[in-house]
Amino acid sequence: MRLLVCDTSNNNCSAGVFEDGKEICYELSFETLTHSETFMPLVHRVMEKSGLKHEDLDGYAVTVGPGSFTGIRIGLAAVKGMALASGKKCIAVSSTEALARSCENATMTPKTETLIVPAIDARNNRVFAQVAEDDTLRSLLPENAYNADDLVAAIEKIPEVIYGVRHQILVVGSGSDVMKKAFEKAGSKLNIYYAPGAAIVPKGVAKAAFAGRELKDARDVSACYCAVSQAERLKKNA
Repeated sequence: MRLLVCDTSNNNCSAGVFEDGKEICYELSFETLTHSETFMPLVHRVMEKSGLKHEDLDGYAVTVGPGSFTGIRIGLAAVKGMALASGKKCIAVSSTEALARSCENATMTPKTETLIVPAIDARNNRVFAQVAEDDTLRSLLPENAYNADDLVAAIEKIPEVIYGVRHQILVVGSGSDVMKKAFEKAGSKLNIYYAPGAAIVPKGVAKAAFAGRELKDARDVSACYCAVSQAERLKKNA
């Protein structure tokens, strides 16, 4: 199965073509321009590099959030448009899962003894995150918008952590600094590593897409924000 995989859910944007999980080509952009300016030209370059046309694809995979509300909307609208125009279907991919699958455990501790916390900065001491086993990616705390202090408290109550089965934690992504402050504030004694520079890359989106996901009609793919927008929060507080 050939997929064009895409991500615009955070500061960077990317796209890649993968066949049965193997990379054909990809491009990752950290440009300061908006995704509305950079994403489609990037997709065109990737398709040209692949030597394929959209009709040669079996479908599309796209991160649907959580993350940047605007970024998610841009990527989702573009991918759904391409899918509908080419008569192809889509796979919706969680941004935190794609982030976790973009990272490798480079420590001496085995994955079977490690928890991974993909965390995206959501501002105001909040993160979009989940907590999963590093080897299986089985979720122990579901993807959601968390207050960092509350998430730390929840992590320390996970049975695998309490009993030392998973005695190492990897926090990856833009929410790493927020989580570090929260762990330090709580006086945590856990063995924690932080990777604030970790980002979603096409292989992470592809791994998630090929992990038994089902292609569905593009019209049935929707965003997963896990929170209301700042404008909506301010309106409620007005």
